[in-house]
Amino acid sequence: MGDPSTTDRPASWVDRLDLRVSVARDRFRLRLEGPGTEPGGGLLMLKAAIATVLAWQLAVHVLDSNTPFYAPMSALLVVDRTIVRSFRASTKRVAAVVLGMSAAWLVGSQVGVTWWSMIPVMLVATLIGRWKALGEHAIQVPTMVLLSLLTVQGTDTDFTFLTIVETALGGLVGVLVNAVVLAPMHLTWPRRELRALTDRLQALLSDVADGLREGYDGDRARAWYQEAALIGRRAPEVLEVVETGRESTRWNLRQWLRPAQIDWDGYRWTAETVEHAQWQVAGIARTLVDAAEGLDWQPSPAADWLADYAHVLDEIGAAIGSFGVRTDEARAEIQEHADRALTALRELSDRVRDTRLEDPAAWPAYGALVLDAERLVRDLHARNEHAAVPTDTGPLRGPLVVDLPGVSPSPPPGP
Repeated sequence: MGDPSTTDRPASWVDRLDLRVSVARDRFRLRLEGPGTEPGGGLLMLKAAIATVLAWQLAVHVLDSNTPFYAPMSALLVVDRTIVRSFRASTKRVAAVVLGMSAAWLVGSQVGVTWWSMIPVMLVATLIGRWKALGEHAIQVPTMVLLSLLTVQGTDTDFTFLTIVETALGGLVGVLVNAVVLAPMHLTWPRRELRALTDRLQALLSDVADGLREGYDGDRARAWYQEAALIGRRAPEVLEVVETGRESTRWNLRQWLRPAQIDWDGYRWTAETVEHAQWQVAGIARTLVDAAEGLDWQPSPAADWLADYAHVLDEIGAAIGSFGVRTDEARAEIQEHADRALTALRELSDRVRDTRLEDPAAWPAYGALVLDAERLVRDLHARNEHAAVPTDTGPLRGPLVVDLPGVSPSPPPGP
């Protein structure tokens, strides 16, 4: 037994503090050295706060601004999930402020501020504010026009110039803070979402196959159809996540030091393939919904035929399990599953053509199920060459690149 003086002794506040510091240090180290997960809302808010305060102090001490509002506001609004988005937001905001302040100055200095001069200038400013190229920052154009005209009559050149400079300074500070303070690197987020999308499609096919063997009803078939529709709506969202991940590696110091080893084009191809596959799976589910409801114009295929069709869906689901994996074994598995599925579909089609159907009016359902499954198999097989999915076969990022004399790059991280 251990020393009774130390066994089961409650941890002191010093021990608890040491534990919390250790946990915080490990999390911070993983954030700096790890594969680079997407920053949460808390980190973005922290960076926005840092950028805001820094821009405010620079406007006060460098620009000698008496009303340092535009610099911190600009910095606050441009901190975004990626450095590229921060730069775009900064550029658009500065452009909007320049347009708005220039229009106000031109009107105020040339014709003055009257009720009749306000009408055309606000009309023009509103039209510019609808310019899609400026995005959400376009509203700044009429806002800045109105603010300038109502406060300084649009004639104060110093006010106009200082406002533009403050806005540019705030945008620059926001971009630099986002790039330097834990630069966003979205790598695990797209991988997780893409893997979940393919798993979801595979699970749906497996459930449909089980239902065809066990016997299904209209409610279960409608649930399949609804799930297929949800996958179809989810696929574009995953595509956007993948593009965010790709974008996060651009202009990123962390990417230059340790390049991300991710096939972004392959990820995009996979998400698009799932979106296309959903059309066929939804078609299969819709046919089963009509058949399950016992409609006169759409009778159900025979139970034994549907049980054999379930094996086809099993093969397709297994092919999706290997889809996009860049190994010879996975490619061979895709080929085998596709060949077995197509062979089974030809046999099922021959049975419909060569044998007497239990209900001759059910031939449209047979044909629809065969065609949708065949299109699905061929599309998966054809697109597999370009697709890629996340695997656990290697590191997300390459070795640390240190371009200094006598310093060797650090070894690559483990899987």
